[in-house]
Amino acid sequence: MEYDPTYEKICSTRTVQSEKKGFFNDFCGDVRETCGDKWLKNYFGKLKSNAARVLSIFSDREVCDPVLGVLEHVQPVYKQKDAVFSFQRRAQADKFYLLSCSTSEADERRELLQQALLASNLAVMRAPERNVNPTIDDGLTLALAYRSRASILIGLGDGEPALSDLKLASNFGLELKSNVDYYCKMAKAYAAMGEGARAEISLKIAEKLAGADTSHIAKMRTEIAGIKPVPKEPSTEQVPQLAHGENPELRGAANVVKLVETKEKGRFVVASEGLKTGDVVLCEDPVAACLIPAFFGTHCHHCFKRLHTPVACLHCSGIAFCSAQCMGEACSSYHRFECEFMDLLIGSGMSILCFIALRIFTQAASVEEGLATANLLFENLCSHEDVRQAEDYLQRSLMAGFLMRILQKAQYFGQRKTEGVNPTAVELQVATALLGLLQVLQYNAHEIYQTQVTDEHPFEGSKTVHVGAGLYGTGSYFNHECWPSVASYFVGKKLVLAATKPHRPHEVVAVNYGPIFTNTNLKERQRSLRGRYSFSCSCMACQENWPLLQKLDKQVRFWCTSANCVNLLKFPKDLAKDVRCPRCRKNISLKESVARLIKIEELYREAAQAMQAQKTNEAIELFKEGIDLFFQVAALPHKDTLLAQHSLTKCVANTGTTFKK
Repeated sequence: MEYDPTYEKICSTRTVQSEKKGFFNDFCGDVRETCGDKWLKNYFGKLKSNAARVLSIFSDREVCDPVLGVLEHVQPVYKQKDAVFSFQRRAQADKFYLLSCSTSEADERRELLQQALLASNLAVMRAPERNVNPTIDDGLTLALAYRSRASILIGLGDGEPALSDLKLASNFGLELKSNVDYYCKMAKAYAAMGEGARAEISLKIAEKLAGADTSHIAKMRTEIAGIKPVPKEPSTEQVPQLAHGENPELRGAANVVKLVETKEKGRFVVASEGLKTGDVVLCEDPVAACLIPAFFGTHCHHCFKRLHTPVACLHCSGIAFCSAQCMGEACSSYHRFECEFMDLLIGSGMSILCFIALRIFTQAASVEEGLATANLLFENLCSHEDVRQAEDYLQRSLMAGFLMRILQKAQYFGQRKTEGVNPTAVELQVATALLGLLQVLQYNAHEIYQTQVTDEHPFEGSKTVHVGAGLYGTGSYFNHECWPSVASYFVGKKLVLAATKPHRPHEVVAVNYGPIFTNTNLKERQRSLRGRYSFSCSCMACQENWPLLQKLDKQVRFWCTSANCVNLLKFPKDLAKDVRCPRCRKNISLKESVARLIKIEELYREAAQAMQAQKTNEAIELFKEGIDLFFQVAALPHKDTLLAQHSLTKCVANTGTTFKK
């Protein structure tokens, strides 16, 4: 494959700065112009360690002035709270809610409640914490926003999130003494959840607080009696079991795979014993994972679930969480450092990989723990440090310096004695580790995606949506093939790999890095892999130059049935006659193989019918049976089996995280 350095440079640059817009691009350009080619080539390009490169950008007179000049101006930039805006959106939500109460038309009522919910979500997101602005709502804007949204959710029949909002309203200052309305709302929320006993307890508390006002309680009893619990839509999401338990030597991997190493391919995963189609070989939490900024308004910043009733950070309005639990976990960990700088990070144009590098430190319990994790990753994962160009190192060093400056300003290192940029010894270690992470992440990070489904059907009209990226310690060891042997999908942030074919012992267990033979020709695949990952692929699809799926006919290649022969034979012209194998030189009959193929294709048809009937688990079992049978008698490429493997991937992905538009 002809080497294309220009394409490789473009690919590498995009792993640091993914957006054309953004000030980091200008920052790099200014430093590059100042230092000149001579310094870059003869000095910086000859530095042998990440520590020396980082130290150079802060101390070398050829570059330090523009570097320090920009980094000195790093300041918090984030979407702040606004009590007035929140008050206005709450008033708008209350207006829609009251209108919904005055109409008898069910569709109109629901539409008004949905509009009310949108406005109340904005009210929650922009409301400041208790007593931050005492001139608005007596400092209770956040509590009142949650209370207002709870009423709307009760109207929609969403009892569980309504109850959560009522508890949050109480946590953020809503007075409960003598608050009859609060306990009436709680009773309605429990009734909507189908928890009649708890609804009655809440109503009795309200009755006790109401005293002589029995008419109001009687009215509430009538309303609660009319509430019909809305059945929760069953979740298809499930964390799968690893085949034969967890591997004690590979975190998150099944006990049927192992790590091997060769000079040509480095370390990679193979089957340690036979695998069946459908066996789950990996279910791993990320070392670190980040949501793409484009999804900050639609997905939980912490667990990546689709948002319905967002819970806000108490300090910023730029991100949202699906629950108080996720908010608490994030804000007690990484978000306390990232919060005030989120819009600055986004505005820099930096890639999602840079967010992950920063997250590895911000989520750590201490600076020392962050350094230990980062250094271990750099030691164990591929970084291609020996083939990088000086310009690439300069760009990554500048990004490492920028991220280190964010940590300085966020007081990650504690209270500093000076506002200056010049790093301390520990800060230099962190910047050095960040530079290493930016190299490792280029080749080892995984895109995190979810399946977007329609209301009508889980498969028809569904599509894969890339919502984030993560680094997986064990997942990083799986090599690429242009037709993978596992299906990749996600349950939340967990990476799951399930076999889409049987594997013999010692056979490579392969994922796909992007270019796939069914829709990309050999030349383009090799160019893409060389440019993005710095290797040339030698998988079977590349060795045999398999045609694109649309050009693939329905021909099948059968295994020779002689013992220990691994030759492939074409479909016989006459089934009544034996076929002579040119390798083992034996005459064999393919009647049994052809009979099995007929059975296999029938299983594929039944599986497709089960998919159409939305019987996902039944479809999975039928595909697994058919694919296992196919690999006993024949080999890829076989169009129907490729389509069956693709359909199996869609089915298992449907058991992962999905969302509706």
